Amino acid sequence: MKKALLCALVVFCFAAYHSDAQIQWDAAKFMPLSEVEPGMKGKGYTVFSGTTVEEFDFEVVSIEHNYFPDWHVIWCKGLSDNFKRTGVAGGMSGSPMYLNGRLIGALSLGHFNQREHANLFGVTPIELMVNVAKWGMEPNLSYEGSQLFNLDSAAVQGYGLDMGPSLLRDGKIAQTPRSFDEARFEGISSTPSRTRPAELLKPLALPPLNPELMRFVKPIFDKFNYTPVQAAGGGGRVKESPVEEGQIIGMELIRGDVPFFGYGTITYVDGNELLAWGHGDGQEGNVNLPLSGGYVHFIMPSRSRSFKYAAATQPIGTLVQDRETSIAAIIGKHPSYIPVNVNLQTSDGKQHKKYYEVMRHKGLSPSGIGIGVWFLLDSLEFYFGDYTMNVEATITLKEHPDLKTRELVYKNIYSSSFSPGLAARQTVVTPISQLLNNPYTKVQVEDVSFDVKVEDKRRTARVQSLQVDKLRYRPGDTVEVEITLQPYLEVPIVQTATITIPKDVPDGLVTLLATNASFHEIWQHNRAPLNFRHRNINQLVELLQRGENNTNIIMELFVPEPGLTVQGKEFAHLPPSVMSVMNTAKQIGNSGYTTGTTLHVDKTSTDYVVSGSGIIRFVVDRNAE
Repeated sequence: MKKALLCALVVFCFAAYHSDAQIQWDAAKFMPLSEVEPGMKGKGYTVFSGTTVEEFDFEVVSIEHNYFPDWHVIWCKGLSDNFKRTGVAGGMSGSPMYLNGRLIGALSLGHFNQREHANLFGVTPIELMVNVAKWGMEPNLSYEGSQLFNLDSAAVQGYGLDMGPSLLRDGKIAQTPRSFDEARFEGISSTPSRTRPAELLKPLALPPLNPELMRFVKPIFDKFNYTPVQAAGGGGRVKESPVEEGQIIGMELIRGDVPFFGYGTITYVDGNELLAWGHGDGQEGNVNLPLSGGYVHFIMPSRSRSFKYAAATQPIGTLVQDRETSIAAIIGKHPSYIPVNVNLQTSDGKQHKKYYEVMRHKGLSPSGIGIGVWFLLDSLEFYFGDYTMNVEATITLKEHPDLKTRELVYKNIYSSSFSPGLAARQTVVTPISQLLNNPYTKVQVEDVSFDVKVEDKRRTARVQSLQVDKLRYRPGDTVEVEITLQPYLEVPIVQTATITIPKDVPDGLVTLLATNASFHEIWQHNRAPLNFRHRNINQLVELLQRGENNTNIIMELFVPEPGLTVQGKEFAHLPPSVMSVMNTAKQIGNSGYTTGTTLHVDKTSTDYVVSGSGIIRFVVDRNAE
């Protein structure tokens, strides 16, 4: 009896959820696929320029059933001169198509490289689009977006490789098998796209990006079926566009001083609800994303396939359903964006204040924030060239009962001959990705700010050699180390540093490592990986705030003696029998061996961004003179 009541309740809730859409099948307005025949002629509607919806004539060529499972396609041919001039174009997705005054569906498909005057395109039947509205026309307030990127706890500060050769173990870092290691960051990879061969790519209007930045954002294009329209990021003369059939509608991934706008066309409007595109975006289901209208500068004709050259106008509502055959939206309020402020002092001493907003999506937001500051630095400063850059980035989080920290602040200095924008991007992308994709609790970023100062001089130096004054020390002695640095295009310099040997160090061989900050972090991750295994949101935040300044040389004394990490705490100098008991085979993930034991860590500051590393071995002997 209880089971029957529960089933009835589930059915009732499901029916109630699916009954809130205004958009319903109307035989007077819509023509079912069963009534469509080859040879029938009708009219389509789309914007070729500005915000004026123009009609064009077409003829039904054929009906293809199960183009994709349960997705049937009406293949048509454009007849009017305005359509013949451009052919089917990216951005036309969703253009409403009518036969005898009844809507049959949305233009959604078009093959590449059609011969001149072929003008063939595919239409998604209106039945399939109306069915999308039946999923419900309310935004999913718990929606956060899908994860697009592999994350790496070893790159919590954006460090990815050693800037100089390591001398540890003949240039190799020892690694032990890890049963529960964090996912490795192998670069940027996206989840597979579900693009159909003839599905119209959605144009993504964006400003001109350098090739390296384009490589970085390509996975986003692949995932969401976008084709970049570079130099189309600027706005049009019209700041508001009508919300009606045939008009542009799309998503501003980034808006403000860094515009990224992906768009298609509205198919059908009923009150404050609409259907568009005739295919999905990322097919993420019930969503909650902002939508904007658009202005078409012109249609760029192409022998391959044309596309609308457009810009965003005003926000118009919220995308609530993102399904295989259509998107559905409500007109009115829209979700908020993440505000990003950039205060930039360029190498000529000028101050620039820039502002942009990034769509809230745990896969897209980190990339969008990084793309924005990267683009601004490339645009206002330079893409390639010698530079030194001071960066302070602040990530402000919404107050949350599980969070002890509300602000994460990152300060560092970068110097190179590569893009300063790339270095600035590294500062925040990984931390924000880790926060938004954490498995413990939902974290919301309130805003992000950058304070950046650039000078057009490279101040880098590589660790060239190390020298100590003797080879035998007693516990408690202070070791004086002469470090030879090779500055970029300058004569070598010698800098003296000191590190004290702890008094409880046992006699034996000790290794002194002197290295740059990024490589030291990688070494620590490899030496004792379980020290970096977070178990709650606050431990994750603590790990994200680790890291040393790039101008410091980190010195570490360690011995090859194995140790043990238990629940994040490291134990050294344990007898093998004790370690065996503490690292029992009955459990995994809470404890693990280390490949060496750190005795002491110190640092010395320099005037350079340091790369490279070096080691010296000496003997600790209580009887040493």
